[in-house]
Amino acid sequence: MRLHYRWIILLVLFYIIVTLAFTVQSIPPLIPRIMKEFEISYAQAGLLMSIFFIPGIFLAIPAGILADRYGVRIVGTFSIITIVFGTFITAVSGTFQMALFGRLILGIGGVVTITTLPTLIPQWFTQEEMGKALGIYSINMPLATIISFPVASILMLSFGWRYPLYLDTVLVITSLIFFLSIVKIGPYKQELTEGLNIKKALKNSEIWKAGIIWALCFASILSFTTWSPTLFEEFKDMNPLNASLFASILMFAAALSTPIYGFVSDKIGRKRLIMFCNFLLMAAILMAVDYLFNTILVSFIAILGILAFMIVPIVLMMPPKILGPSLSGTGYGIITICLMFGMTAAPLFIGYIIDITKSSTFSFMGMALFSVFGAVIAYSIKAA
Repeated sequence: MRLHYRWIILLVLFYIIVTLAFTVQSIPPLIPRIMKEFEISYAQAGLLMSIFFIPGIFLAIPAGILADRYGVRIVGTFSIITIVFGTFITAVSGTFQMALFGRLILGIGGVVTITTLPTLIPQWFTQEEMGKALGIYSINMPLATIISFPVASILMLSFGWRYPLYLDTVLVITSLIFFLSIVKIGPYKQELTEGLNIKKALKNSEIWKAGIIWALCFASILSFTTWSPTLFEEFKDMNPLNASLFASILMFAAALSTPIYGFVSDKIGRKRLIMFCNFLLMAAILMAVDYLFNTILVSFIAILGILAFMIVPIVLMMPPKILGPSLSGTGYGIITICLMFGMTAAPLFIGYIIDITKSSTFSFMGMALFSVFGAVIAYSIKAA
């Protein structure tokens, strides 16, 4: 029973994160319409993405500690209910400020969910199986983006920009039902002891390096998926649906390749070299995107997705490896706070570049800068 139930647990965790990522990634295709209705700038529109990640800067580590001490069931239930309220507020907002408030509430629930749910995976899977489990788990964002970009575009063109957000609300409610009815603590859960040294964990430089790598990887990804639909629409003269489809190719490739890499990653060494090389190649592709069209553009975007999401399962394996399973919640909190900082800054930074330069070339160069910094940190880490 335990052998089969762990895969059911993984499937439910996967679905919950997919619905969360769907709520996040529904916004990029809607940006031109939201800008028109609320009369806002590119930088302000980018704030709709960035504000989701701001709570993570302050709440990720406390959320991880709470999950370690009080369990995922209690903390996770609170977080998913918060996501429901945040998504609904955004959908019914009559002003830009109310939309921002809804996204902020969504971000509070989102950071707690992102931090706590992965702690269940080492409770149900042995270290030898972590690569397989995390390879499957890591395709949540690619799959959500693949679905959300065209679905949000179609619903927006047919009914208006609010309807994708109504769908988001319904999906999150279903994830709450699955969580409450199925998810439970795993057999490999290690009880915390009085000797637990959270301060020592917070001073571990390797876990912070892992977090910075994760942050810079997703800064590159998120800045691309947030702004490439708009850049393709305005500078490559694509229609909104095609622009969203081209941008989502990154996630199509990631969704197909990440599970395969996850299954073989347990047997592959030199993961630091893989991350270093992937970051450098990502930077080169991002600088080239502005000059590419049609089939070549599709191919390079697909390669970008494959390279980026080879890094994700490597990072997700690090917290229990560096700090041990009993402190995995704290470890995931540390890498999540880094992730949220990077994902908060990335859309704002690129939106500011667009406002100042009115140039797609400089915008994609800004995205590439995140990958260059990622290569530097990846070269220095020892835990991989």
